[in-house]
Amino acid sequence: MKVEIKDNKYLFNGEERFLVSGEFHYFRVPHEDWETRLIQLKEMYGNCVATYVPWIVHEETEGNICFGDCPQRDLAAFLELCDKLDLAVIVRPGPFVYSELVNGGIPEWVYDNYPEVYARRIDGSCLNSASYMHPTFLAKARPYYKAFCDVVRPYLASNGGPICMVQVDNELTGTHVWSGSIDYNPETYGFGKEDGRYAKFLLERYGSIEKINDEYNVNWSSMSQAYPIRRNASDIYASKSSRDMFELYLELCGEYMEILSSWLREDGIDSLICHNAANHNMIGYFEKMLPRYEKFGGMLLGTDHYYCLSQNSTYNNPTPQYAVNLLFSVESIRNLGMVPTIMEMPGGSLSNFPPILPEDLLAWYMLNIAVGVKGLNYYIYTGGINFKNTGSTADVYDYDAFIHADGRINRTYYAAQKFGKFLDEHRWLQSAEMVSSVRVAYEYEMIRANQFGYNGEFGQNEAYDFMKHGLIYTLYASEYGPELCDIANCVPATDKPLILGAPDALSENAQKNIIKFLENGGKLFIMPILPSLNEKYEPCTLLRDYIGIETEPFTSIHSTAVSLMEERVYSIRYKRAAVPEEGKDTVIGAAEKPVIVSRKVGNGEVVFAGFSYQLEQHAHVDMVREIVKLLGAKPTVEHSNRQIFTSLFRKEDGHGIIFVMNLYSGAQSTDIRFENNVWENVELKPMEVKTLEF
Repeated sequence: MKVEIKDNKYLFNGEERFLVSGEFHYFRVPHEDWETRLIQLKEMYGNCVATYVPWIVHEETEGNICFGDCPQRDLAAFLELCDKLDLAVIVRPGPFVYSELVNGGIPEWVYDNYPEVYARRIDGSCLNSASYMHPTFLAKARPYYKAFCDVVRPYLASNGGPICMVQVDNELTGTHVWSGSIDYNPETYGFGKEDGRYAKFLLERYGSIEKINDEYNVNWSSMSQAYPIRRNASDIYASKSSRDMFELYLELCGEYMEILSSWLREDGIDSLICHNAANHNMIGYFEKMLPRYEKFGGMLLGTDHYYCLSQNSTYNNPTPQYAVNLLFSVESIRNLGMVPTIMEMPGGSLSNFPPILPEDLLAWYMLNIAVGVKGLNYYIYTGGINFKNTGSTADVYDYDAFIHADGRINRTYYAAQKFGKFLDEHRWLQSAEMVSSVRVAYEYEMIRANQFGYNGEFGQNEAYDFMKHGLIYTLYASEYGPELCDIANCVPATDKPLILGAPDALSENAQKNIIKFLENGGKLFIMPILPSLNEKYEPCTLLRDYIGIETEPFTSIHSTAVSLMEERVYSIRYKRAAVPEEGKDTVIGAAEKPVIVSRKVGNGEVVFAGFSYQLEQHAHVDMVREIVKLLGAKPTVEHSNRQIFTSLFRKEDGHGIIFVMNLYSGAQSTDIRFENNVWENVELKPMEVKTLEF
């Protein structure tokens, strides 16, 4: 099975197909059941298998690396069987694999014998995980990687085998961030050393200790005193230090994965390298890492999409709020130049309460395709039994998977089978493009800012939330479908209006790109403020000065109303009041002071609204649709029920499909209109995603 990625789509033996993979742990599933369960995967339209190769399983004692000494460690036999059944394979050797294994898959002896490798919090306490770039940790992982490479090399696609991808590590940063802190291991960073990583990083960034003192508001007399300042989002100096430390942390994470990738290449592994961001909020962490891997032929970055993992999960089933997150996730992956791939799509759940239900699961899967996903890996496809003392949750790792640990077929299997049939019958969607009316602007700095953001007038975290649960949600409820645009790394095309929920800190690149967009004749809807800082929290008013709209502080942030088109729109949070300039500005909306004005800028047009909101009222939808209509947006799909979401995909030959999504627990209906096509009274069951083809 030859698997390629070409022109942002998957090809299997040269033919367009969705990547449909199932996580299958050879070290857990009884050897005698491998073939039966792999055939069952193919019967639900699977064409690929993914498996962790856990360090903790293969090197139980230091220096004794075992592959093939027993059936459950016989990776080679598993790969041979996959090849026989014409299934592609993604191997995932860690070192961190998580998978509810002790230490995330790191052998106990690593921590017992070498406690210096522990990641640390800023106060020096342990994070109960390793510091990625600690030299001892890397030295101990290297022999394991070499042994892994020796086993899998004969089974690479380039050698006629089934392996199409190799994943380095797993959900990078998660092992630290989920413990409440990034890594501050003093040896890794060289704190207290003039020539340590941290000191060198700051001097390279600022040029001198005097400049660092000025930026951080400290009085260091030498770089041996340099140490990160504890985070305080209301203190701009602490935010600068936190931002710098987080960027250094990400730089070391990128170097760590570069080292792992170089080990693969040194040991003759020429497969495509891949990785998975843990969730949509972590995709932005990888933006600056990806260029490192061009020397290895690039990297496929996917992400993980989960729900209902525990009582603490935000979502027990698909919801409109999570549909917004999914769109943001997939669009962020696409804007990084990747084919949208979900490396871990729930095939069950670690927890039995709340349950994963077939109806919810099918709606979840269809929702992912409705935002543009083109490849996926079910986590997990089938359960099994842990090696002794390696499981962190139970001896039997069932995961309520499609095929239970004891081989019983779960009823969710049939939901996945139905979904697989849909994907097989709609392979043409690999070449279809999402159709949108407007672009919603963002930059990855807004995603990263949850680790360091400064809470200024309208912080990056606020802007990120407003973008999702204000603007994108509103557009989904209207006939003006959204796509996302990374304004830090490109100048948007002018064929569609651009909407920006602007934070006070917007990178200099982003500000310049928007100015170029306006010079090219673009039309911009910006709210609730005009930026005053750059990404380094330094004064930067390029965009504000170019647009030229004067604003006054508006102190009230209580929910109130604004008049627009002779209609009062409630639940508005004021930020700024625009000051119209006679002869230049058209007042579109007003309250005590004008808050929405329109002005010609360069060759383009700007509408500025000095407020934010969270979608609550139909009037919010009416307000935004009137403004984007004013700016020339063209409708995509019209739907009579605003609680129903839609998305539209179309090929160049005109063949297309509309996804109609009811993400609520009750039945609903809607009329649908697209161009000359009309579908009246489309009935949707609870948790149902229907498709309409034309």
